[in-house]
Amino acid sequence: MIKVEMLPQTLHLRPLAVLVMGVFSLSAFAQGVATDRELTPVMVSGTRAPLDPNLPASTFSTTRESLAEQSFINTEDALAYAPSTTVRKRFIGDRNANLGGRSFGTTQPARGLAYVDGYLISNFLGRFDAPRWSSVATEEIGRVDVLYGPFSAIYPGNSIGTTVAITTRNPKEFEASGRVQYYSQRHKDYGFSGTYNNDQESAYVGARFGNLSLSGTVSRLAYESHPMTYATMNPGSTGTNLGAVSGATIDADPTGQRRVVMGATGMQQGVQEQAKLKLVYDFSPTLQADGFVLQWRNDYKVKNQSLLRSTTTGAEVWKPAGNAFVNFNGVNYQLPTMAPQEGEEQHLQYGGRLRTRHKTGWNYSVQASQYSVQDSTLRQASNSDPSAVGGTAGTDTLGDGTGWRTFELQSTYTPGQGENHALTFGFHQNDYTLENRQYRLTNWKSESARLDMNNNYYGKTRLQALYAQDAWRFLPDWTATVGLRLERFESYDGSQYDRQGTAATRQVNYDDRQIYGASPKLSLSRVLSDEWLVRASYGRGVRFPTVSELFLGSRNTTTNIVYRNDAGLRPEINDAKELSFIREVANSNLRVTLFEDDVKDAIFQQTLVGAGVSTIQNVDRVRTRGVETAFQGTDVLIRGFDLQGSLTLAQSQILENKAASATEGNKWPRVPRVRASLFGTYRLGGFSASLGMRHEGRQYNSLDNSDGNPNTYGGVSSFTVADARVAYRFGKWGSVAVGMDNLTDKRYYVFHPYPGRTTYLEARLSY
Repeated sequence: MIKVEMLPQTLHLRPLAVLVMGVFSLSAFAQGVATDRELTPVMVSGTRAPLDPNLPASTFSTTRESLAEQSFINTEDALAYAPSTTVRKRFIGDRNANLGGRSFGTTQPARGLAYVDGYLISNFLGRFDAPRWSSVATEEIGRVDVLYGPFSAIYPGNSIGTTVAITTRNPKEFEASGRVQYYSQRHKDYGFSGTYNNDQESAYVGARFGNLSLSGTVSRLAYESHPMTYATMNPGSTGTNLGAVSGATIDADPTGQRRVVMGATGMQQGVQEQAKLKLVYDFSPTLQADGFVLQWRNDYKVKNQSLLRSTTTGAEVWKPAGNAFVNFNGVNYQLPTMAPQEGEEQHLQYGGRLRTRHKTGWNYSVQASQYSVQDSTLRQASNSDPSAVGGTAGTDTLGDGTGWRTFELQSTYTPGQGENHALTFGFHQNDYTLENRQYRLTNWKSESARLDMNNNYYGKTRLQALYAQDAWRFLPDWTATVGLRLERFESYDGSQYDRQGTAATRQVNYDDRQIYGASPKLSLSRVLSDEWLVRASYGRGVRFPTVSELFLGSRNTTTNIVYRNDAGLRPEINDAKELSFIREVANSNLRVTLFEDDVKDAIFQQTLVGAGVSTIQNVDRVRTRGVETAFQGTDVLIRGFDLQGSLTLAQSQILENKAASATEGNKWPRVPRVRASLFGTYRLGGFSASLGMRHEGRQYNSLDNSDGNPNTYGGVSSFTVADARVAYRFGKWGSVAVGMDNLTDKRYYVFHPYPGRTTYLEARLSY
């Protein structure tokens, strides 16, 4: 059965093919996301990162040269000092480095979009799957732009939060560079301590042969993380008595409840490798084709460590096969299972684009890409170490066959002298496929020991959109930007299987759904003087549920009942408003923005009243209001000193939540009242030194705001951390650098413990 749903106050798309033909009749298709016309800066002054006056939203921009002055280890580090932005980077090499923004936290990654040269790298296939930052190497980045809010019709509804557009560089002649980095972090918490060392090697080479430009990157990262989680034990005395122990730590959890921490878990160790080839060919001065292919691989293990020691022998105490308990401080406690894991991943991405490049008049392009999970296996033991070392039973979770593909047609019209309309028309489609299967294993270390299937989750989504936008300059100093995005969303082929016990099974098949929506956009700006611009913008964004939010479920092993994420989720609708005052002078820019995000049917994981089930559900209405101030300047006060900083004050509140009415009036999770950053660089000859500070204030991790003890594992701390770096450049041939992140070794948590003081050494050669 197919269910067709209409969003309130939206337009029916009708048969999409008819509208596509209508747009073709306007000669209006080309490469869509992150177009050159939109992201090429118009130099209002001489500032390093000016704004494009055609953009109807606030932006932040940084260049390759600026990134070279900061701690820039992984691609997502480019966002470390972006206003109103946070990245959940738990360790160097973290594959789940989610975005958080003005009105959303890092547990809502689907409110963030990410592109590389217009190719979508947003991974909406798992609740904590971040953009595939590994799709671009740090060596090839030329520029990074951050757009705030759903104010441009060009971008899908996931832009209701933050959109990141990364642009890579194209070589004009032969060039090559290589970088070697070494990192070391010391971690100490809950009686556990360890030193974690990493190294990364990367290389870039590019050349131009007539009309053909070629570039390639390779990189290797050996990584090792501190504990991501900690194991606790509850009172009880079932099974084998292992005697009295020491080494556990008693503390209070985020809600203030007493707990006993007995183990460090989730320590990841592995190697990530990436190789990418990119080519650009100019058929003529106005016709260009480009394409790329990328291969990424990750082999890793997840280890654990017991903190318990026998008071009799001093030996480590782990849970054996079966139930067991220990005596700590005169109380008996059940031992939890701390199961080791091993995994392999191999991903392939490729894409191509053909476009025209006229300075004025019409330009057209067509673009397509594919991201495929070729291999994804995660094997987990059923027992703790050391009993799991010998090859105990376990499970094998597979994700191959998962992936997404995109297609974009777009046309832009760049006005010539005496013309006043900058037009954009386009068609967009993306398809996401989820395939998640888990099998039982007789030996968790061997795929060949596979038995029957434990569970599986399947599903597909498709989003198709038509959009149009006009930036109309009228009167001497006014610009009105008007846009409309019409979308059709489909979810289909959704199913869930679960093996309950030794005989019973449960198969759930979900109805196919279609949802139609419309997103109008309106922005009005005026140049007040040679230095000042004021802009007011409104935009509606419709963020449809992801394939994982709809279909990726779980099972309660106590009741043997299958619970699933809600296949009937409603899309989030954000009516966003923004008022910005922008000042640009010869060497700096200042922006002050008032913003409001009014989100209906916000998608979040909450506990259903009366069911005791944690599941993805809609929260009826959440409103965030705030003010954001951002500054960037070169040669501030003295020559060679660059400074950038931002301060965001926000109030995010749950206005309506019928599923859990007691949460109404509470603060929205993971949106702090205060978020600030400051980064300065001083250059003198070949030397440069930088110092940065990042701050996030009080925030909550749950809808009921019951986590009143934030500075502990599982809580969300307020924190202030500082990062420093000193470098020396040997002309154009290379550089050396030493840096330290989290200078004061601040211990803080965003549910997971975040990295302590990390020291790194870097050497770079270039030609």
